[in-house]
Amino acid sequence: MNFATNLPEQPTFHESKFKETMRENLRFIKSLLYLTKKIFML
Repeated sequence: MNFATNLPEQPTFHESKFKETMRENLRFIKSLLYLTKKIFML
């Protein structure tokens, strides 16, 4: 019974962790693009 109650909790945790990673990746890519643009402007 306890296992059944714990089951719906797991996907949401995984999802939030995944979203967090994606957000970090997006921030990294954006900064990388910004830096590349800056370099090419010089």
